[in-house]
Amino acid sequence: MTHCTPAVLHFHPTLPVQLTCDAPHTSSDGGALLLRLMDERLGLTQKLAACIPDARDPARVVHSRLEQVRQRVYQMALGYEDCNDAHALRHDPALQVACDLMPHSGSPLSSQPTLCRLENAVDGRSVRKLLGVLEQHYLDSFTSPPEVVVLDIDSTDDPTHGQQQLSLFHGFYDTHMYHPLLVFDGTTGQLVTAILRPGTAHAARGAAGVLRRLIVALKQRFPNVRVVVRGDSGFAMPRVMRMLEELNEQLGDIDYLLGLARNPVLQRRGEAVMAAANEQYAQGRPYVRHFGAFSYAAESWPHERHVVMKAEVSAKGENPRFVVTSLQGFPPELLYDAYCERGQCENYIKDLKNALLADRLSCSSFWANFLRLLLHAAAYVLMHALRTEAGRQAPALATVQMDTLRLSLLKVAAHVTRSARRLWVRLPTSFPLAAVFMALAGSLSWVPS
Repeated sequence: MTHCTPAVLHFHPTLPVQLTCDAPHTSSDGGALLLRLMDERLGLTQKLAACIPDARDPARVVHSRLEQVRQRVYQMALGYEDCNDAHALRHDPALQVACDLMPHSGSPLSSQPTLCRLENAVDGRSVRKLLGVLEQHYLDSFTSPPEVVVLDIDSTDDPTHGQQQLSLFHGFYDTHMYHPLLVFDGTTGQLVTAILRPGTAHAARGAAGVLRRLIVALKQRFPNVRVVVRGDSGFAMPRVMRMLEELNEQLGDIDYLLGLARNPVLQRRGEAVMAAANEQYAQGRPYVRHFGAFSYAAESWPHERHVVMKAEVSAKGENPRFVVTSLQGFPPELLYDAYCERGQCENYIKDLKNALLADRLSCSSFWANFLRLLLHAAAYVLMHALRTEAGRQAPALATVQMDTLRLSLLKVAAHVTRSARRLWVRLPTSFPLAAVFMALAGSLSWVPS
């Protein structure tokens, strides 16, 4: 336990304030109980733990894989991304209860070295199983067959600061890094899958295989679903579009909206659209957006494809933008705005990287870091599900960022005691979201007959 030197504060007009850090049986993370309740509903950590190999002597095992995975994922969701945080948190009574331990029993949760050994227990085969659990959870999340599923694919930089395997220098980001590939549901914000890649990987490396796997699984589960893939210009690669078009021929109702980097040929093809925008701007309008569409084929394409153009003119000058799509028969403005909605994916990545600190991949082994990314992804899945459920109790919480949700709902003091018959967890009477917390606890703990 952490021991702090007592302090005496003299600001109060009546009595001095004695400050210590020795309150017994108290946690600052009472929301760990809500995470456990949501995890019970999803069965997420149980499925993940079953994929991690365990070569330990059963007679000497103190901490099960399930307990360890729960501890690590819950800590990440609560904002403790570093294994070193377990040094103090292993004694936290609320976290102990959430991980099925008895508080104040003298049996703490796993230490940092123990969790480090957990992270280094995986190999490529284990990671593939873990990915399968994450992607299958997404499929299982649909309560009824969806009509349309939008898959937003994107990559992000993950700077590294040590001797991590496959940490390489990426010229565009100007840093040594990993280059994760992420897929989100563009409608709900759910994280579908997360792939760790070497630092020099192109944005679209592995995208065709990942999308094929996801789309085939979706069509097998929901044969009539329409799947739309959205991505920026880094994914407008011939192999990606060819794969999606071939899948559409085989399975039907598969389309894409992909950004297209401007080039001289595209700009020449769009001269009429840009001229019309300039004409409107010359009439005194301060800002003009004009749309058009045409067929276009790059040298590496086997045939022409439908391209939507946005011609933007303002005081800053011309700003042409292009989107290649398999969707036709729609107004170009509608298609372009549908593509732009993928910008929300940046907020999902922000939640994953900023709120859940998923860029803390500081293990030496590549597979250990892959596991860390997937554990952060599991924390995202839990927090996303909790935010969705909280939004039903308090609509204002439905759209908050995950760090706001954590500070508002999960970071609450909890006094944990035990008797012969039960464990008592007492929250402060002045907790602003006490009613929401209790309503959530009630709805999540209800088991249908």
